[in-house]
Amino acid sequence: MSGLPLHARFWTRRLAVGATLLMAAGCAISLFVSLFFADRPLSLILIVSLMIFLEFLALARGKAAAGIFLMTTSFIPLMAVSSVDLAYALVHDLIVGSVLALLLIFLVLALFPQQNEPERDSVPVARENAPVTAALANTGVLMSLFVYFMGAGTPTSIIVIMVTAVTILQQSAIAGPGAAAGLVAGNIVGGFAATVAYLLISLMPSPAFVLLVVLFCGLLFGARIAEGGKYAPVYAVGTATFLVVLGLGLSPLPQDSGEFFLSRVSTVIIASLYTIGIASVLRGFFAESDRPKLNPQEGI
Repeated sequence: MSGLPLHARFWTRRLAVGATLLMAAGCAISLFVSLFFADRPLSLILIVSLMIFLEFLALARGKAAAGIFLMTTSFIPLMAVSSVDLAYALVHDLIVGSVLALLLIFLVLALFPQQNEPERDSVPVARENAPVTAALANTGVLMSLFVYFMGAGTPTSIIVIMVTAVTILQQSAIAGPGAAAGLVAGNIVGGFAATVAYLLISLMPSPAFVLLVVLFCGLLFGARIAEGGKYAPVYAVGTATFLVVLGLGLSPLPQDSGEFFLSRVSTVIIASLYTIGIASVLRGFFAESDRPKLNPQEGI
């Protein structure tokens, strides 16, 4: 990172260390809540609902770090309900994965230093116009899935659907109520890209070719996200859909790969439509409830 100014390198390191510490803290808090309320499902639902609402509220007010806590709060308690061992394994994978991701980021920045790093205060922070409404709507959607998976569903379906829902809701928390069509388009683009990548990898199933295909698609999506603008959340959703669908399609599970891949694509599409549709309905409902009622006698 020698190409970066000294203040930019220091700020980047602070962000990297802070993200890792936040991931570890989020995992520890979520695991503690899961184990403490393991025998009291109603209390667990109420506590998780409150935590998720506060995280969505912070996210809607421009606190991007809340997204890390949202991820741990959504996944770890559900895994703990299914199996404590799965919860511990997920905590381990999340922490190790965050560390590896940050090391890769540092490596890329060292190999390809960016000469013009934007100032910390010049980076725009996206905020929701009605943060409470957005937080309530998104919490309602995510908790409906949370409660459902507490009594039904396998770990695989939990991962697929919850990752899809959390990714979409994080974007809709800052994208505004008119972004439903764009988020649907992002899922379609991500699913289509994953399908094409899966077909290419099936023709040449080698680790090197997998790396090249994923790197190429990642650069395409990443360039659009880095440009910012109103379409950045759409490409962020598309990237997550691409990674989830392709990753699970290539997983070595005891099932026909073609049928398995198509089933995962359909699962992601259904989860996306449910998440976006219910979130839009709840947003409209809560927004209507917040509007002041006009007294008919006031117009006389």
